[in-house]
This record gives sequence, C-alpha cells and structure tokens, in this order.
Amino acid sequence: MDHMELTTTVQQISDRVYAFDQGMVRSFLILGEEKALLLDTGAGPCDMKAMIRELTPLPVILVQTHGDGDHTANSDQFPEIFAHPAEFDVILRFRTELREKLRPVTEGHVFDLGGRALEVIEAPGHTPGSICLLDRENRILFSGDTLSYGPVFLFGGHRDIRSFRKTLDKLRDLGGFDVIYPCHNTCPVTPKVIGALAAAVDGALDGTLEGTASDMGPMPGEEKPLCYTVGDCGILYC
Repeated sequence: MDHMELTTTVQQISDRVYAFDQGMVRSFLILGEEKALLLDTGAGPCDMKAMIRELTPLPVILVQTHGDGDHTANSDQFPEIFAHPAEFDVILRFRTELREKLRPVTEGHVFDLGGRALEVIEAPGHTPGSICLLDRENRILFSGDTLSYGPVFLFGGHRDIRSFRKTLDKLRDLGGFDVIYPCHNTCPVTPKVIGALAAAVDGALDGTLEGTASDMGPMPGEEKPLCYTVGDCGILYC
C-alpha cells in the first residue's frame, strides 16, 4: 500500500502521554515505569521508532485500535502487533506483510506497563475488531475511531452501524473515564460525545435526522454516504 506524505509532530497531552499527530490522524505513546505502549502508527511513513527513542528508552508494545490504513503505516517497524483477532482481516487487507507479526488480544486483557495499566475494551462497529484502551486509574479512554467528534465512518463493507450503536451503549454504561483521547479530530473530548453519536445513529436509522451531502465518494456498489450530525458529532452512513 502506498502512503501519503504527512508531517508528524509530537506533543505531550497529559502526564506521560504523547500524541504523534499527522494532522488527519494521531497515534498515542503511553509511558509506564517499565514499558511503553504505542497505540496505532499513523497514516504516513515516519521513523516512529526513532521518535519514540527521543522520548523514552523503555521497551515498546504496539497495539492497534483497528486496522484501517490510516492507523498502520509504520507498524512494520515493530516485532509484534497486538490487535483483536476479528480485526486481522482488516489489517491484512491494507498491510499483507504484517501477517506474521499479529498477536491476538481480547476483552479484559490488561497491558501492565508498570505503574500504569491499560485494559482492552472491545468496541465493534466502525470495524469488526475495533478496541479501546481504558486507563482506570487516570480515568482516560483511548477510543481509536469509535468515539470522537467524527464524522465516524459507518459506510463500507467492514462497518456495522448496529454493532456500533450497541458499542455506544456499552461504553456509556462502562464508565470509569472522564476524558477521551480519540485518534481523529479534537483531542481530548468528554463522554458527552457518546450521547451525541447515539442520537446521530438513531436519527440516521429511523429517518428522523436529515443527512447532508459529504465529500466522501461512494464505496463500490453503495450510494454516496451522507453526514448525520448532532451537536459537534457526526457519522457518515448510507
């Protein structure tokens, strides 16, 4: 897969949490006392390992929130890639060379970084094996593409809007976080996005919300997606 040219900037966004920002998408580096965890690797190529080494000498665990191509551009720089097994096909659709590096991780697995623990939360819908990571002690949810102002992509063959709606209920009931770090758009955001996204999904499905034209092209065999917006949040769906 060819990757676009993007500039990568690094910024500290909270205590021992850094964002690798490429404008259209961001990855996160979370530091513990014994290990570091890298969440996704961006849309465009960069020497991510070297950038990490400027921040920490700790060994790095790579975890993928999901497998869309704008999250895996530099994943081949790392010896192992943890992802939900339901996401392997999506990852390999974009990056076939990563097959031998994939390692499964599922609901409830805890990445212990030493003084910081990150719990895997399954969050299907945007993709079949999307996950979030919950830092209960610091009350932070790293949401991947599941929670953000969006628009969250819910069109195309590997999206499932009804699974996404169930995930929103799950995350609302889960609690344990006051702040959300998404991979797209504004960061951080608050849990209020959950209700807004739920309202956007409900309005799109029951016809009570009027979709507006988007600049996204249609997927093969599908209509052009429309944007359904509630407050600052939105989804793309057709």
